[in-house]
Amino acid sequence: MMSLNKAADDRLIQQPKSTTIVKYEKSSCLFCNEWFDAQTFTEHLIHCGQVLEECPNSCNVFIPRIRMRSHLKECQRGKHQQKMQRLTASMECLDQFADHRVQVLEQDISTIRSVLNEEIRQRLHLITDVGNIRKHNHLVENWTRETDDCIAELRQQLDEERAQRTLATEQNQVDFQYCCSITQSLKEQLETKMNDLQQYINQLSSDVSFHQNQLNDNIMKLEEIVFENERINHDKFVRIEQFLQEINEDIKTKLGSSDLSTSKQATLDYEVKNVKSIMCETEERCDKLQSIIQDLDKALHQTMQSIADIENQMAMQQRIASVQNIRGHLIWRIKDYSKKLEEAKQYDTILHSAMFSNKAFGYALRLDIYLNGKGTWKGRNLIACLNVLSGEYDPLLNWPCRLQAEIIIRDQSGVALEAQDYVKTIYVRKKSDDYIQTNQYFHIPHKVITSRNYLRNDSLFVEVRVLK
Repeated sequence: MMSLNKAADDRLIQQPKSTTIVKYEKSSCLFCNEWFDAQTFTEHLIHCGQVLEECPNSCNVFIPRIRMRSHLKECQRGKHQQKMQRLTASMECLDQFADHRVQVLEQDISTIRSVLNEEIRQRLHLITDVGNIRKHNHLVENWTRETDDCIAELRQQLDEERAQRTLATEQNQVDFQYCCSITQSLKEQLETKMNDLQQYINQLSSDVSFHQNQLNDNIMKLEEIVFENERINHDKFVRIEQFLQEINEDIKTKLGSSDLSTSKQATLDYEVKNVKSIMCETEERCDKLQSIIQDLDKALHQTMQSIADIENQMAMQQRIASVQNIRGHLIWRIKDYSKKLEEAKQYDTILHSAMFSNKAFGYALRLDIYLNGKGTWKGRNLIACLNVLSGEYDPLLNWPCRLQAEIIIRDQSGVALEAQDYVKTIYVRKKSDDYIQTNQYFHIPHKVITSRNYLRNDSLFVEVRVLK
């Protein structure tokens, strides 16, 4: 039994000459093949029923412990060994006591071995932790060394950047003084030009009002003449019709009239033809006068709009000169949309937004809108384009000009989560400040504008965002 316990303990812990220790947390019984912990393994060997034991009757047979009683009943030498059993009873008591002492010693040894195994395991963990700490310290030292090198490079770069910024600051101050002087001169030139333009606009307004009064007087006179001619011609035509009816009645009553009546009838027919031709000429002249009046009305409306655009442009030039709206963002509210749409259908008018800039001292921009469309898109779509105008700071800007912008028709639903704006992206290009720009138009169908809440209270909100 002690040899079996020793074999099991040797399987639990193996300690070769090298420092490697292999620990088995469970061991299997050699007799019943069951697995047990180190603490319960020794106790199992004492009580295991499959342990082979030699027959006490000296029949040279090894029987499992659980079948020993049945074997003793069948063994031939059992009767001869009864006397020997009596003699060995006292020896068995001594053996039991010895076995008990051995079990206690084996339990103590297993406890000591488990403690040693735990200590060895902790030592292995400590050795592993020490190795990891040494690796970590090595990495920290390398990182510290690299960090010091990076800090030194950053300090050198900071010194260089500080020197460059100092030079740039000095250059910016010089440039700022130069820009201030240029701006002052431009403001003076702009003020003189604006004064001259204001005088020209006043003179033009007075001329337009004078010509408009004259045109109104001439139109009234023409209308009076046309009405008088129509009235006279109508009276003549009525009289001639009556006279012809009388003549026809006389002709009917006098069928056998002479050649004199025939000549009179021919003369009357000729006069009737002359009167009809006069009536046709008069109608043609009336139509021509009507078309002339419409053309004059259209030209007058366009002249008035040009004057209003010039006034708006002057106001916007003042705003640009005073550095307003330089963020590349514009929200334009078009009021009285229905009225302006009818004017566009009748006079082909163009709506111009307020002038704005993509940045401080940047390009001068303006959005132009044809409410009734243009060309093949006329009558069904809204046509718009973003123009790059001649600005005060064009000599200081980079050319060619390339800009990208978003044109947004705002949804006026009143609920931000339900609003769905209509967005169009356009690209604006201009070669130089004195180059005539080829506009890039985009269209928005009238059905889209009248859908959802884009048009509300007869007002339309158009937003422009310059992206780059």
